[in-house]
Amino acid sequence: MDSDSLTTTEVARLCRVSDATVKRWATAGLIKSERTNGGHRRFRAEEIARFQNEQGLGTKQSVGDESVAKVGLRRGRGRKLSDCEFFHALLAGSENQASTILIRRLLEGETLTELLDGVVTESMHHIGELWQLGKVSVAEEHLASRTAICALHNLRASLPVPKPQNKLAICFTLEGDLHELATHCAQVTLESEGWEVWNFGANTPLFSISEEFDKHSPDLVCISSTLMNQIDRSSRDYVSFREKLENHRAKIAIGGQAFEEDDLSDRFPADYYLKTFSDVIKVATEIQTK
Repeated sequence: MDSDSLTTTEVARLCRVSDATVKRWATAGLIKSERTNGGHRRFRAEEIARFQNEQGLGTKQSVGDESVAKVGLRRGRGRKLSDCEFFHALLAGSENQASTILIRRLLEGETLTELLDGVVTESMHHIGELWQLGKVSVAEEHLASRTAICALHNLRASLPVPKPQNKLAICFTLEGDLHELATHCAQVTLESEGWEVWNFGANTPLFSISEEFDKHSPDLVCISSTLMNQIDRSSRDYVSFREKLENHRAKIAIGGQAFEEDDLSDRFPADYYLKTFSDVIKVATEIQTK
């Protein structure tokens, strides 16, 4: 079966209807489909996600659905072959396949943070380890990162629209760090909770962010760093950054591999230290309820 598409039977199972109903939807033009050489219908995962969101179909009611039945289903499924498939899709630069794997698993009931923590992050960590061992080139690592970001934004377009929380977050990586995938993951996570998010991406000077505070007064600042080459300079800039934020309400959350060094928490004091994107949900919920 083409891993970039869903069969009629799969769509029927995801939407809890019969195969005949799916065929009627396709014939009526309610959902777009393509034909294989053998004449069988195939559906793009993002098209089915769009249709489900519009019609309220299927078992998944929200991004954070944690019902007993759903949790049991996910635990029973365990680690899927598509984890490996996603890893290979990233290395191959296959945006369509990587997107379909994420969206398919979302449709099957996995939460957004399960996908980000258990599929996207673990796959990229594996690729990073292979790069360090010399088994993956810099070009291949860059291609995998760009593919992951594209797949993530296709997944983002497939998520239900949440109730706005009237909260603003700013995401970025420190100056000198070009690894921006974590900022995109944080953005999608917070947006799924109804937050507005401005993602400034990689290599962002702290002084430029502090200038944004006077204009927009965000509620949360998410700082990520995977590789910090100039720790002394970054820590000095961070002290100045925090001083300028003293009169603002924003909380600071930091995360990433670079901050996992034992002594860096003292040099980069923050309100929250994040290890997973599930932690991002917890922080957002805490700020919303205060």
